[in-house]
Amino acid sequence: MLQFQKVSIGDRDRLLPLLLEKDRGCEYTFSNIYLYRNIFDTKIAYYKDSAVVNFGNSGSFLMPLGQCNLTELVAELPSEDGDTIRFVCVPKEETELLKSTFGGRIISVTAQDDPEYVYRSSDLATLSGKRYHSKRNFCTRFEKQNPGYTFEMITADNIADVAAMNSAWYVERRGSGDDLSSDYVCSTGSLKEFNELGLTGALIRSNGRVVAWCCGEKTAEGVFCTHVEKALGTSEGDYAIINRDFARMLSADYELINREDDAGDEGLRKAKQSYHPLYMLEKNMVVLKK
Repeated sequence: MLQFQKVSIGDRDRLLPLLLEKDRGCEYTFSNIYLYRNIFDTKIAYYKDSAVVNFGNSGSFLMPLGQCNLTELVAELPSEDGDTIRFVCVPKEETELLKSTFGGRIISVTAQDDPEYVYRSSDLATLSGKRYHSKRNFCTRFEKQNPGYTFEMITADNIADVAAMNSAWYVERRGSGDDLSSDYVCSTGSLKEFNELGLTGALIRSNGRVVAWCCGEKTAEGVFCTHVEKALGTSEGDYAIINRDFARMLSADYELINREDDAGDEGLRKAKQSYHPLYMLEKNMVVLKK
């Protein structure tokens, strides 16, 4: 039986090559695995040339990482009830792999209600065409209200300014009734261990003040996942401008940008849909007999 241990920052060097082998979505990025480790009681186990991530709070597993014999590996996985193994965040292609590998051992395949929004980076960078007319207008309004604004990469020299703006963002929303605890863990953790996590980020500064920032990481060749995107809302179009300018920077190296799911928030859903995703990365929960 595999022995699982709490995931640590030291696992990054070993896990990263396995995570980057294919695009499985933002749950399969080291930052998300690591930053939410306390919320989901995230553990990791290594098996030959592969690895498995376990969410102890739910007894679920991500799809195994790396090259492995699935039948052998599943036999080594612990089962909470002794009878079943539950995989979550399983993309369509790997759902079919589980079906073909385990056949009649599959008990259920359930669609998860948290698809991720994937866009062409060139669409977000250029905002070309009639469907992006309103987005171009938002950017124009921001530029007029903030002449001389600057776009900067996040570095050791400005990350303290970003952290201050991030704290202000949460203070403004205190008492809103929204549960921002997970969001807070991700954004603050990203800034605290920015370099250790290998994140790429940028900020918008107006009149010397940081008014928006974002960050993320590579998920596979040609694919970038944006984990965090924050704007103070002091100027109309601040979210539009950080999204556009960050995409302009990324488009030279990445064909696709995954902006994660909408967390079930109706406002966020409408905002992400308004950018016309190229496709939705859908995920399943697959339960099979041990």
